[in-house]
Amino acid sequence: MGYKQYRCRLCCRQYNERTGTKFNYIEYPTEIIMLSVHHYYRFKLNLDDICELISIRRINLSHQTIHNWSQIFGVELGLKLRESRKGIAGRKWHVDATCLKIEGRWYYLYRAIDKEGDFIDVYLSDVRDQKETEKFFKQAHKTAGLTPEQITTGKEKALHPAIKNVFGNKTKHRDCKYNCLKQDHRGIQSRYKVIKGSKSIFCALILYTSFEETKQFFRMTNKTRGEKRGLFVSRFQQFNNLAIANS
Repeated sequence: MGYKQYRCRLCCRQYNERTGTKFNYIEYPTEIIMLSVHHYYRFKLNLDDICELISIRRINLSHQTIHNWSQIFGVELGLKLRESRKGIAGRKWHVDATCLKIEGRWYYLYRAIDKEGDFIDVYLSDVRDQKETEKFFKQAHKTAGLTPEQITTGKEKALHPAIKNVFGNKTKHRDCKYNCLKQDHRGIQSRYKVIKGSKSIFCALILYTSFEETKQFFRMTNKTRGEKRGLFVSRFQQFNNLAIANS
């Protein structure tokens, strides 16, 4: 597959660039694996659509293979992307929750973005109360690595005491009926409609977290369409290197 092979002079064992990583025993090139994972988490495509896109390269994959790759590399990829943006978010947050059906039940997906629209964090819960909201704020605070100055929410009654309990008087709470985050929910809602719900809460958590992290990684603000096209190749190479590093 084009990888250099090496031999240890002491033990005479052979290894290559993928030895010791999760890519080691996969019979396809790393570029094809990461391209499939990128399509799955970046665009609103189902598994069969990705199979057709990869088949253009004369590589025949099953939908289950792509699903396995997304589960194997999705968790670690999401954690690396989350760690790479720690401490660079804004201090004015918008928080809201949207409903998604998983395992035949309705779940609540808490989401937070900053004033510039950059992604903060996501949290999946089966209930919508003060206790779960506090868990989300604690997780978002750890993920962002900073304390927000202001949090804008809708008219949800559980959010106000949760903000006070977690952040104290350091954070100002602002109520707004028309929260801009409601428009931002369209991205995750459109991804949800393509897969027509999830059969497992763990798979759903991996999907929605990695989808949001990948979307944020490829988000290029204040750029024209031409500039975005010119920067995409280098950004995808960073995405590929980030996934391979210490995998």
